[in-house]
Amino acid sequence: MVFEKTLNDLVSGIRSHKRDTALFISQSIAEIKNELQSPDFFTKSNALQKLTFLQMMGYTMSWAAFAAVEVMSSPRFALKRVGYLAACQGLDQPENSPVVLLTTNLLQKELRGANLFGSATSGGKSGENIYHAGLAINCLSNIATEDLGQALLPELLHMLNHPSPYIRKKALLCLYKVFLKYPQGLRLSYDKIKLCLEDPNPSVISCAVNVITELAEKNPKNYLPLAPAFFKLLTSSANNWMLIKVVKLLGSLVPEEPRLARKLLEPLSGMVKSTHAKSLLYESVHAITLCLPYVKKADGSQPANIPDVVELCVETLRSFISDSDQNLKYLGLVGFGSLLLSQPRVLHAHPECRGLILTCLSDEDVTIRTRALGLLKFMATKRNLVDLISQLLSHVEAASGEYRRQLVEEIIRMCSSNKYELVMDFSWYVDVLVSLAGVRGIENQGEMIAKQWMDVAWRVLPVRCYAVRRSLEILICRGPGGVDEAVVAGVVDAKEGNRHFLIEVLPAAAWIVGEYSQLIPDGVDEEGLNTTFDAASKGPYHALIQALTAPTDAAGMNPLPCPTQAVFVQNAMKVFSAACQRNVETQNSHGMSLEKLVCSDEELHACAETLMKNLVIYAESTDPEVKERAFTSYQLLLSIGLSSSNSFATAASTASTCRGAAETLTYLLTPEPMKPISAKAQKRLAAEGPPSPVSVRDWEKGVDWDIFWFAKEETPWFDRDGNVKGSVENISFTKHLSNSTSGEVKAETVGIAQPIVATMQPFGDISSAVSSAVAEQMPFGSASNIGQAPSTSHQRVGDPFYLSSGPTSASALTVGKGAGMDGGTNDATNATRFGVLTLDSGGESEEDSGRKQKKKKKKAKKIQREQMGVAIADSDDEDDDHATRTKRGGIGKGDRAKDYANLALVDLTTPLGADDVMPRNEHYVVPERPPVRPEAVHQKQKKKKKDKEKKKSSRKEKSPTATAAVTGDLLGFDGMDFGAPVVDTPTPLPTAAEPTLVSSISNPANSAFDDLLGLEMPPSIEAPAAIQSSQADEAKARKAAKKASKKAKKKSKQ
Repeated sequence: MVFEKTLNDLVSGIRSHKRDTALFISQSIAEIKNELQSPDFFTKSNALQKLTFLQMMGYTMSWAAFAAVEVMSSPRFALKRVGYLAACQGLDQPENSPVVLLTTNLLQKELRGANLFGSATSGGKSGENIYHAGLAINCLSNIATEDLGQALLPELLHMLNHPSPYIRKKALLCLYKVFLKYPQGLRLSYDKIKLCLEDPNPSVISCAVNVITELAEKNPKNYLPLAPAFFKLLTSSANNWMLIKVVKLLGSLVPEEPRLARKLLEPLSGMVKSTHAKSLLYESVHAITLCLPYVKKADGSQPANIPDVVELCVETLRSFISDSDQNLKYLGLVGFGSLLLSQPRVLHAHPECRGLILTCLSDEDVTIRTRALGLLKFMATKRNLVDLISQLLSHVEAASGEYRRQLVEEIIRMCSSNKYELVMDFSWYVDVLVSLAGVRGIENQGEMIAKQWMDVAWRVLPVRCYAVRRSLEILICRGPGGVDEAVVAGVVDAKEGNRHFLIEVLPAAAWIVGEYSQLIPDGVDEEGLNTTFDAASKGPYHALIQALTAPTDAAGMNPLPCPTQAVFVQNAMKVFSAACQRNVETQNSHGMSLEKLVCSDEELHACAETLMKNLVIYAESTDPEVKERAFTSYQLLLSIGLSSSNSFATAASTASTCRGAAETLTYLLTPEPMKPISAKAQKRLAAEGPPSPVSVRDWEKGVDWDIFWFAKEETPWFDRDGNVKGSVENISFTKHLSNSTSGEVKAETVGIAQPIVATMQPFGDISSAVSSAVAEQMPFGSASNIGQAPSTSHQRVGDPFYLSSGPTSASALTVGKGAGMDGGTNDATNATRFGVLTLDSGGESEEDSGRKQKKKKKKAKKIQREQMGVAIADSDDEDDDHATRTKRGGIGKGDRAKDYANLALVDLTTPLGADDVMPRNEHYVVPERPPVRPEAVHQKQKKKKKDKEKKKSSRKEKSPTATAAVTGDLLGFDGMDFGAPVVDTPTPLPTAAEPTLVSSISNPANSAFDDLLGLEMPPSIEAPAAIQSSQADEAKARKAAKKASKKAKKKSKQ
């Protein structure tokens, strides 16, 4: 092609087509595909140049890998270089490309061509072969695979002895990439790599140091024997770039050999004092910080030069941090982090360094702020912790994103380190946690804040009262009416009243208020706390129960997470127990004013009414934990004497009932405050395993049954003396007991078994439709006949987990269209209290459903095939920019990490075994045949002739009589005697001149068939001599006829 576009034309066209760049590139790619089909190497090279440029813009070129391999085989160096570059760019995933297999012989040829350097067979192209080999090595380092490494490793190792340092350097550096894919090759080539450290060329030594340093990061123990050689380079070399690698390697070897630390301090310190290169200066200081933890002697003392070395490091790192270069500032912070691991008191002795680090917290670069944040834990003390945390809280308000979350984690980590050893005032720490709980964007740290809040209230006794107060502020003061009234009263600032609190913190606040509910009067007694949830709040206890049992959270969010709802319901009952106990104390004061909060009868009545109303809503939750806790709490309130019509009862009667049950509720819910358990005790209990099983009788011994005064009457669970009937082990959730009706029981004797749905109608929270639907499914028939409940000796009345399998009354509800499971009429005998469930197929038979499923499968397969077809069409569309422009592939982080992990498993400390053999790639050679002697050939020919003659003679020995006999005796009657045939007069043998018909040879079978048919046949005539003479005559006649025909043909031609 004469008029193809060059790379310059492509770049100019892209710049000129700013509006339709994608269209222009798509057209260019179509032209490139046509150019790659050309047999001309120049045209293909030009196309690959343009495609390589487009690959840098994000367009894939993996489809042109084969063309790149073709151009790689070009004899011209300029074209070969383009092909190798295209192969490196196009084969971004060499493990998955079959084209890589085609490069093995080509690369091997190029590498072997470099070995002809200076030889007579090089033909004057020794220098050109070297650069060809350099291209091959560069390409191999980019497309290396396990197979390529195994095939080309011998060639690379052979090139380490090449006379040219250019080849030795490239081969040595390429070995590292080969080892990543073929780790076993490291053991086979380790000895030759060590010899490169003694190479006369400094650049080769530098490459060897680079390779060994990178390998030592994976497994430093393998390279301990090389420590003397590297120490020699450290003290003798003047190449800064090589010294950086040497210092890195020696620093990584110190943890494997601690005795090396004291030996390195002096040369590294001298290098810090003498060098002006910033990179080498930092690496030297970093290596010293790695050596400091291992410099102690056997007696525990440190060398005398340690203080001077530490001071030298501090001054160097301080100069880095104070530099205006952001890179040096970052390196200074990293160096301080490494130094403080072994010298944690350094910053306390250098206050100027602390000021520099605090200044870095306000830097614009987030990486510098993050590094400075990690150093604050070494600066915190009991004196400056409050000031330091206050500054960090101001940073939290201004920060955002990941840095804000890191700030919160660092604040909590600094305060809670070593069991709160730096915290002097835990009330201040509670305020810090409350402040962090109101920060937005740190939802992932909400659980950490909640655990800290609970842990402080749990462990520190003097701060519990204050923790209860702050919990009340979060739960109550953010109600729908509490904030507005507080802002109007001037108690809470308008900005503070609109604060946001993390949902993850609300369960912690509810747990603190419920577990330590007896401290609510002490917490509310302080001035400045508004305890109003809404306009209907009667007091702090009522407001708290409103906040905990409201269908929405304190901020008005609907709904709360289910785990939070479960915690709220449980702790609302604890608060109600505390309210009952406080009302008892109020009544016992006999009208005398208490010093602290009182709980009036009106407030206690409002608490009971709110609980009875809201627990019904939670009992309908879809979460089993919330539903169980709400149902259990509701039944407990019913058992103490509260009724569903509590809203119509007087406050005095409700308060009297609650006071009577105060001791019971306290015994069940909050018998004593929870105490902390040390970590050692928890580990010891975990090591001992689960406790031994305790029988129900033994467990009942520790129960104070006098508390349960209301359970004295006989029930299906207890007798009149309060003893449990039966045992809990007899309860089965898999076996259904029969439910036979016998007698009637009044509704008043049901007690705790009164259905929860019967109490739902007075409240307007649940629709009447739902109430009536549930009421129809009550275990005792219809809702209108609650008092006529069937009773049985086996039925466990009031057990919410028992499913009755017996028949119920005719009013039982059947779910469906009045039809049973079989589509018949309503069968009342099979209906339970939950009704009979029917499934309506919608007029669809099993065959129809099966057909529909098959159709759906076929349709899904068809759609899948269509999608695959569209994808293929898109990928082959030359004009589609989206199909051509794909995400650039390559080696992912996971693949690279896997390669590093495999390389770290190589053990160089053990000698090579019998299986550790260098791979050899040799073609199979067919072994040559031994020369054949002429005598043997002559004998074989004679043997063949004899075999042919034997076969001919064996054929001639078979006479025609024998053949005829065999033919005649097909039925096997030779051995049978059928008698002699009847013949009148024998006929004499015919002479040769008489023409006669020769019949078959006579045998008993022929005679037998003649007798059966009643025929008289002439006797057989045996004339073998006549037959032979006639055959000879016929043969002579044929030959004569042939000769005559030949002569006639010749005459005709003439």
